[in-house]
Amino acid sequence: MPAPPPHSSRLARSYLCAIGLFLMALGLTFTYWLFRAGEKAMITRHWTAVPCVILDSGIQEGQFSENSPVTWRTVLDYRYSWEGKVYHGTKLKRIEGPTPHRERAVAAVSEFPAGMETTCYVNPARPEEAVLQHSTKAAFYTLWWPMLFTVGGAGMLWSTLRRRPGPSDVNAAPGS
Repeated sequence: MPAPPPHSSRLARSYLCAIGLFLMALGLTFTYWLFRAGEKAMITRHWTAVPCVILDSGIQEGQFSENSPVTWRTVLDYRYSWEGKVYHGTKLKRIEGPTPHRERAVAAVSEFPAGMETTCYVNPARPEEAVLQHSTKAAFYTLWWPMLFTVGGAGMLWSTLRRRPGPSDVNAAPGS
């Protein structure tokens, strides 16, 4: 079997390095994205818990355009006091949006019927900002997945770069 041309091994090594760099970049990007999402979810856990009263609770149907699907949004109004001043809150969670699943919106507001006395979490720096629930920390629990790509890409890059060139890597004329 003839030996491969001298440039083919260099080309293969370059290709493996490129794949390793790509996997590392992809892994680091998604690790950063998930970490930031987890940090945002943790923000309200440092806010102050205060008693509040639910004044209104329901869902609202919406549609972005006539061709888009119907979505459902929670509609809440609750009253709380902060340092002697009365505020009204409307947010269930710090970051929320509509859902195409009506039953999810109904389930979310059914936990907070009108007239219920509960606890809300108030931002001490901006007392007009409050939430009834903390966001999930699931982003932190899934950080391992993109880290696998980062470690795998780094391993691929390291093993490719540390490999010594073999006889087919040397671009020398035979017999010299």
